[in-house]
Amino acid sequence: MKKSSTKKQKTFNVSYIVLPVLIGVIFISYTYSKHTTSVVGSEVQSQIYYPTVYSDTHITKNAITSNSQFEKVYLENNNTLLSNVVSSVNNQNLTIKAVEEEKGTWLWTDTLKITPEYRDRIIQAAQKNGIKNIYLSIDTYLDIFVMPDGPEKDMRKKEFENVLRSFITEANRNDITVDAEAGWRNWAETDNTYKAFAILDFVKDFNSTYEQKFRGVQYDIEPYLLPDFETNKKKILNNFLGLADGVISQMNDTELELSFVIPEFYDGVDGRTPRLFYGFRTTYAFDHLIRILDKRPNSKIIVMSYRNFTEGIDGAISISKDEIQRANKYNTKVILAQEFGDIDPAIYTFHNTSRTYYKQYIQTLEDSFNSDKSFGGIALHYINAFMELN
Repeated sequence: MKKSSTKKQKTFNVSYIVLPVLIGVIFISYTYSKHTTSVVGSEVQSQIYYPTVYSDTHITKNAITSNSQFEKVYLENNNTLLSNVVSSVNNQNLTIKAVEEEKGTWLWTDTLKITPEYRDRIIQAAQKNGIKNIYLSIDTYLDIFVMPDGPEKDMRKKEFENVLRSFITEANRNDITVDAEAGWRNWAETDNTYKAFAILDFVKDFNSTYEQKFRGVQYDIEPYLLPDFETNKKKILNNFLGLADGVISQMNDTELELSFVIPEFYDGVDGRTPRLFYGFRTTYAFDHLIRILDKRPNSKIIVMSYRNFTEGIDGAISISKDEIQRANKYNTKVILAQEFGDIDPAIYTFHNTSRTYYKQYIQTLEDSFNSDKSFGGIALHYINAFMELN
């Protein structure tokens, strides 16, 4: 009896030790799985930050460097509303357009390098693949903007506008709309906000001058890529929200649509962005931004839901559902962007997959969100990379 009792005591002690260890292993495995997943045709990755934007290798220097001369001009002439100021917006005469599901894509090519042959090839490829919206980068307009006034500047601007007119004409002929896209990570910082307003003024002037018209303006400003973002998140995000407010204040009396591109972590769910005070409220950057954009009908938020798989805790459905659900009480639409470029980590991109696989993925993604009021469609980053998909 004594021997049997000792054996039972030893068994109890072992179980007492093993059980918490087992629970710990399960917890660690679960935590790890939140930041890793299987990848189509590649190894598991643990990277959780988005790669540097594709435009880094194509952006013009004048979109990056600041010029105090223009900073002062735009602050004085436009009376722009910057961070921590909620603008007064009058949209009484703005047409609320019928909602059509977005199927957009980006074109990063320097405007003045878009030849008629290249233009036709891009638009034909877009039309063939059911793309309805092209986000055409016009950052290189800033190269013209900073030139001294005179005949040379006027000639370059006219040349620039003629390429855009031709592109929009051909796109519209194929039932494709065109948005003017622009932005760089520092554009919401005080000495660089003039660039956003210079682009907006150009588009407004273009649309009022020519029969060919941009559907809207898109800002791809990614301040989380600034060197001091990790140590200065609240201030940088406040500046970003202030710029959005300021842009809307300058869009009165236009029919232009407005969209902003953001990463999926501005909702604060994974703790990578904090709650912050803006416009007399304290909440996450995503909630502030959608409330700002909701002042202007037909606005959109394009969320970089970069994954090449839909299911699981880190899949596209999971990382997108919070934005979709929180946006359901607003009129602003949420577009889910997908990546096709040759980037790391591999879980972010459809590069080296297939069109068949992508179509199945998109069908699953759309089926998950089609019943949500806020779901506005899909955007493909970017047309050239998508065209290479087999």
